Amino acid sequence: MSKEEKIHELFARALTSEISEKEKATLDETLAESERLKKRFNTLDEFWNRCHPQKPSHHIIEKTDEKLAFTYRSKSRSFTNYFFRIAAIALVLISLGFAAFHFLQTPVQTELREYHTKGEIKEIELSDGTRVWLNSGSYLLAVEPFDDDMRQVRLYGEAYFEVSQDAGRPFVVHSPGLKTEVLGTTFNINSWPNNLLTEVNLYEGSVKLTPEDESIQSVMLSPGQRAQLNQERRELNVSDSDTENQAAWRNGITAFYNDELFHIASALERKFETRILVADEQAGMLKYTAEFSDEPLEKILLLLSEAKAFNYNMTEQGVLIRSAN
Repeated sequence: MSKEEKIHELFARALTSEISEKEKATLDETLAESERLKKRFNTLDEFWNRCHPQKPSHHIIEKTDEKLAFTYRSKSRSFTNYFFRIAAIALVLISLGFAAFHFLQTPVQTELREYHTKGEIKEIELSDGTRVWLNSGSYLLAVEPFDDDMRQVRLYGEAYFEVSQDAGRPFVVHSPGLKTEVLGTTFNINSWPNNLLTEVNLYEGSVKLTPEDESIQSVMLSPGQRAQLNQERRELNVSDSDTENQAAWRNGITAFYNDELFHIASALERKFETRILVADEQAGMLKYTAEFSDEPLEKILLLLSEAKAFNYNMTEQGVLIRSAN
């Protein structure tokens, strides 16, 4: 964790009353040494107290636990509680990061809106006319109405966007590890908090992708291209994508296009709400192009293993996948 991230975590712990005495002493010392950080914290604190005057920490933690409930499948109970606590902190920072900026910069009355789905696919329309389809278990944050310079949202999960044309105001989607900037276009983003792979499929228009990791170069996508950011490998790869069946998940279809088994296992884990562990890289890097609708998990695993061999065991605790060799 970088120094800036540690400071942000202390901010969030203080605002949500999750800060220890030792951490509070560190925060006080940090703020005393930096007028810039002190002003930032005071702004966040003022906005937070205005918008969440009644027990903000419990409210946010409970809401975030509910939103990120899909993560429990692949974690132990102790690690799950830790993950939820960090997720709650991240959510507070995201909310305050957007809201505080608007709070200071514009007299227009705005509000933080949180769109989320659980067990369903939801279509929403943002204040600028942009249409968004959210996959189950996803959530989108936006301060609306958007300001005069830029339209910004933050996504955790998967969403399909039809961005309203506005040449004077770029539309920016912030997702873990990646910023996607467009003017008016149609694209899909798949970016889950517990998945190292972020994927962007472009169907119309153009998008600019800028990784948070400055060692990875930005890229421009053209229609029919797909970008996959692997934060662990520090790679951003561009390839052709399937444009005939755009965001098939909106119609209840689980589709893969030359995807690694690592990626497929994560998608199936969310769909069937059961833990799926790929035990070795040899199996995990097998690639498949396939489409499923109503098939049960065991049938899907059988078909995949017949196409390119791997072994799997299904138990009450989940599924273990190993290479066939």
